[in-house]
Amino acid sequence: MGRDKSLIPVEGVPMIERVVRALRPAVERIIIIANGDLSRFEFLGLPVYPDLIPGMGPLSGLYTAFERTGADEVLLAACDMPWISETTARLIAGRRKLPGEAVIPRVGGREQGLFALYRRRALEKFHERVLRADIQFDEFRRGLDRIYIEEEEFLKAGAPLAAFENVNSPEDLNSAKR
Repeated sequence: MGRDKSLIPVEGVPMIERVVRALRPAVERIIIIANGDLSRFEFLGLPVYPDLIPGMGPLSGLYTAFERTGADEVLLAACDMPWISETTARLIAGRRKLPGEAVIPRVGGREQGLFALYRRRALEKFHERVLRADIQFDEFRRGLDRIYIEEEEFLKAGAPLAAFENVNSPEDLNSAKR
């Protein structure tokens, strides 16, 4: 995109703020994991932490969230998913009692690992590799004992499937603005 996606407005609201608004009623606490100038997120009034292992993308964000919060589970949500909804977040967070190391939506036949629930034991399974930056996020997910929330469950709950759309290009942004 050539700029910080999280601050790009969709319907007049920065994408990251849209995500925070949707998550706020569905989870106990929200933290932001980012790189660069962290003060750019002060307007959200939330704790902001830098990646502990830069260059690992979402896996570093997940690792940092577990390290900074001490939580046993984390609902990971990417900042470039402007259509995340409270209904979708509640549905995923509400499955935290299910077994496994991760609860991952499967929409359009694909795992939606950037908006999913992970347990600390999932990260512990790969701890050494994460510290060495020797694992990619998709590889990490494939190695987990996963429970899926299928597309039909989201539709039945009235949760919009658009919640799983990422904005990665100007074309995606134009689609999102429609």
